[in-house]
Amino acid sequence: MHAPSKSLAVRLALVTVLTVAAIFFSTSGLLYYMVRGIMLDHAEEQARELTHATASRIESSLNEVAGSARTLASSLATGAHPPEDLRPLLESVTGGSDEIQGTAVSWEPGAGVPGREAFGPFVYEEGDSLRYMDLGADNGDYFTRDWYQIPALTGHDFWAEPFASAADPDRLITTFSTPFGHTGPDTEGVSNTGALAGVVTLDVELPRLTDRVDEVEILDSGFAFLLSPRTRFITWPDRDWIMRESLFSLAETLEAPELRELGRELQRSDEGFTRLPEALIDEPARLYHVRLPDPDWVVGVVIPERELFGDVLRVMHWVLIIGSTGFLVLLGAIIAISRGITRPLKGLVSSAGEIARGNLDRPLPPIRSQDEVGELARSFDEMRLSLKDYINDLTATTAAKERIESELKIARNIQMSFLPRRLDLSRMRAGVELHADLRPAREVGGDLYDFFTLDDERRLFFAVGDVSDKGVPAALFMAVTRTLVKGIAEQEPDPGRILARVNNELCLHNENAMFVTYLCGILDLDTGVVTLANAGHNPPLHRHADGSREWLRLPPGLVLGAMEDMDYASQQVRLAPGEELLLYTDGVTEATDPQQALFGEDRLGTLYDALAGRPARDQVDAIMQSVEDFAEGTPQADDITVLALRYRAPAGEADATGA
Repeated sequence: MHAPSKSLAVRLALVTVLTVAAIFFSTSGLLYYMVRGIMLDHAEEQARELTHATASRIESSLNEVAGSARTLASSLATGAHPPEDLRPLLESVTGGSDEIQGTAVSWEPGAGVPGREAFGPFVYEEGDSLRYMDLGADNGDYFTRDWYQIPALTGHDFWAEPFASAADPDRLITTFSTPFGHTGPDTEGVSNTGALAGVVTLDVELPRLTDRVDEVEILDSGFAFLLSPRTRFITWPDRDWIMRESLFSLAETLEAPELRELGRELQRSDEGFTRLPEALIDEPARLYHVRLPDPDWVVGVVIPERELFGDVLRVMHWVLIIGSTGFLVLLGAIIAISRGITRPLKGLVSSAGEIARGNLDRPLPPIRSQDEVGELARSFDEMRLSLKDYINDLTATTAAKERIESELKIARNIQMSFLPRRLDLSRMRAGVELHADLRPAREVGGDLYDFFTLDDERRLFFAVGDVSDKGVPAALFMAVTRTLVKGIAEQEPDPGRILARVNNELCLHNENAMFVTYLCGILDLDTGVVTLANAGHNPPLHRHADGSREWLRLPPGLVLGAMEDMDYASQQVRLAPGEELLLYTDGVTEATDPQQALFGEDRLGTLYDALAGRPARDQVDAIMQSVEDFAEGTPQADDITVLALRYRAPAGEADATGA
């Protein structure tokens, strides 16, 4: 048996010295934290004043822009300004304010100039002059832009995320939009009943706002910054992050989950003082933030802790050096005294060594003394018995864990059995190929696919979906969704109405706020017409007979289970013989390699081009293998599902040609 590295005498001395040291250092620490708290309170108050002052300046500018937009919208609603003669009015609004970079009025189809589907007069600054352009020229599609679509649908004002200007892509702007309707007398061809007539938008160039934030200084290296509602950097000392990164994207890039928590905190709180993760500026710092009520931006002030607590830390370092020297002297004196107390412990050392080697049945030698040595012996014996109990408990726990893993494997087999493996179309004489596959990220997953014929056997239903969560809850939600879809599809011929009814059912008793993205279609095997409806899912790929392909841009729809009574539009696409569709979940495009690069839509499209003419099964297998090769062993973060459909010929022709 080797000699102990530290005798009991040394340990007793250490305990005594540490007790004295604890008193000394706790007193010093209390003083330190009192001073530190006072300085922190002072810094918080200073940061609060700076942050509120900066926020007020920005809010004043934004309110000026919003007020101008609402005034213009009210004037347009009265019908006092003919749409074709708005240029002088827009020039007056743009040139009359230092904050406004551009003014536009985007009309609803037919509400502006008669015969024009889209009409959007737009005046903007360029240098020292004002320029004019029509956003609706050449059938310009501004109807799908957030700055138009959101206020048009909600009837409320809207501040857009900063984006590149339509007049100059190198200029970053933010846009305030407000809708207006017809309230004046009827005009030619337009009944003014209060319906939406258009949207007024005012552009604000970002540098005009961010310069005010960059001017804020606190201590030597403190600074202020501005974040968008999605925590994207509008201003930041690292210019490469501006409008390119957000707290959530940096959390993934820098592998810093604390940035994700900070982003969530900034999104849900209006004001606060907190610690800034070191991943952002490579040193400890404090952050005070204030949320602007409109446009929901966040103004923050950062104070490095090295400046905030520098003087206090230097004083405490000297206190520690002096105190440590005194304790070393005290330690030597106590060791000399405590050696005489440890001699009765030698008999205990042998038994303790056997216990250390795993012989938990070795009893300890009897020590009858009632002093600390006897107490120590009894504690050792209790430790031995507790360790035996722990090992027994660990054995039982391991067996329970293995049983749970076995049950999860069974759950996965049950889940996979829910999904269709093949579809026999031979009795239907249908010229179509279809194959799908699913690879869950965990033992059970939340992705799903489905395909089945409807009651007339001349229509083929197919779909893919992605539940918002993973694991067993997502698998159960997936099973419920699939069951609802299959039951309702037998009653409803239109995919849009199928999704609407399924959505209402999923919203009932959805306390966990789970949802599912879902893309489905019904193929008429006689005509090749596919009717598609989308509930927040990735767009499908469509390969034409000549080999070209495109992403089908379907009418947008909210995910299923999020909000009741939502409408889902259907869109028809006619498949010619030889044309194909590819449906997939975001587990394909968002698969990552060891460098955190995404598989992406471009890579998927290129791969799909290379698979032209291949059977549906081969296409699915090739995509699954390509994603696995791309990951290079990176753990799968999301479920992966792919469904390929190839239309060879209408049913009648397929029967005649033997297709």
